[in-house]
Amino acid sequence: MEPERETIVIVGAGIVGVATAYFTAKKLAKKYPAETRPQVILLEQCEPGCSASGKSGGFLARHWSDGTDTEQLAQFSYDLHAKLALEHNGSERWGYRPLNTFCAEIDRIPVMPAKQHKSAHQRTEAESVVTSIEVIAPRAHSSSSVTTMEYSGPGTPVTLFDSENQQTSTHGSISVPDVGGVKEVAPEAVPWLKTSLVNKLRQVGDTTSTAQVDPLKFTRSLLAEAKGYGLKSIRGKVIDVADTGYRQPIIELSIDKGAGIGTLGELSDVLNYVDPSNAESISAKSKRLGTTKPYILLLDQGQDIPADKIVVACGAWATSCLRWEAFRDVSASQIPIQGLRVHYLLAKPKEQIPAQAVFAEINGTVYSGEDAIEIYPRPDGSVFICGEALDDPEMPPHNPFEPVYSKRATGRLKQIVNDVSSTLSFDMIQYGLACHLPVHAKGIPVISKVPSSKGLYIAAGHGCWGILNGPATGLAISELLVDDECVSLDLSSFRLDRWY
Repeated sequence: MEPERETIVIVGAGIVGVATAYFTAKKLAKKYPAETRPQVILLEQCEPGCSASGKSGGFLARHWSDGTDTEQLAQFSYDLHAKLALEHNGSERWGYRPLNTFCAEIDRIPVMPAKQHKSAHQRTEAESVVTSIEVIAPRAHSSSSVTTMEYSGPGTPVTLFDSENQQTSTHGSISVPDVGGVKEVAPEAVPWLKTSLVNKLRQVGDTTSTAQVDPLKFTRSLLAEAKGYGLKSIRGKVIDVADTGYRQPIIELSIDKGAGIGTLGELSDVLNYVDPSNAESISAKSKRLGTTKPYILLLDQGQDIPADKIVVACGAWATSCLRWEAFRDVSASQIPIQGLRVHYLLAKPKEQIPAQAVFAEINGTVYSGEDAIEIYPRPDGSVFICGEALDDPEMPPHNPFEPVYSKRATGRLKQIVNDVSSTLSFDMIQYGLACHLPVHAKGIPVISKVPSSKGLYIAAGHGCWGILNGPATGLAISELLVDDECVSLDLSSFRLDRWY
């Protein structure tokens, strides 16, 4: 009888899950012949890239995380993007291209009509929106105290450092490098903005250090490549993960028959002590299916998948694993990941816009102090604009396809776009859209094996840098899965038990 082949299951088909599947399947294809090769399965309850991985800007920056714990990860992954694009014709398949990046300070947007102006300030607390962007310098660990920073723009936790050299965070936008030391350029360098409104324009990245991809095309193209190496994809939602070796805790009640406590002595006749070594959890016993594998994934459609190793790469839904039996030793404090709702538009401009990304900080607006948007023209002629993140991270809906956008926030975003650019005064291709970025309370993703487990892994919490850092994260997890060690990156900063 042939030995049972190893099965690796990856939960979540966003960029992190797909990159993990791609590199794992590729490594196994090189290491094993087809007849003995471990099986790799990718699980997704909706569609590949159905949330943040398909609804983000796809901006890549090599040095914008310098001085933080993600510096090595970002630089390695930026270079890996270029290699993947070269290997698989990424410029054509997913719009990979280097680009120039600018930070624009825009003043005095024209006042709206009185009626519209009034309604813009009538917001409920639940619909409160982020109204500024953090423009900070990446900094190294220091002993200085933390400076309080406002919660800001559309994106990811901004990393700070406290007096004990521990990383803390506030939720913020993509952290634009310190613009103070960057040379100012003429507003005409970005002619598709209303140059009369541009107070300052600085170039904060060029074609050697910033680039972009279409994240949905990238995710799905990488998935197609992974299937070429034997990856199997299944649509289904994980309800539970049974640990076949787990024994339910048993409470032993000791009763003294000679105590003479009425009928209590009689109850002792029906109380039986059960030896834990002979006990078996209900889920494991009912779902054993004759397998010797340590885990069984129970899906919503009744299908059960025995597995040797499981990777949780569910983005903003990563905390779902806390309800699964096999992940009972993982605490909520170890994966404090929630969804930061960010709004975006996808549109077709009046004329072709060059490869120029713009981070626009709009001061003194009639909307409410400050606003910030990010604008990413794409090679296919469309333009992606994002902003208007809601103030507080939240638990995302169970179904990523459920509408989550705020009509007021989307309307504000469209109005701001029309105010800052005549070229961008267009009819929307897609309007009223939002997604949940998976933000970690500490601003650092988890890329780790669950300590003391046989084969459980978590890779999530990348914030708005998920597209940038997804490939390197996938490669790192694949090395843990196949070789039991990561040699490409130092993952000590991303371990599950770092903070708690």
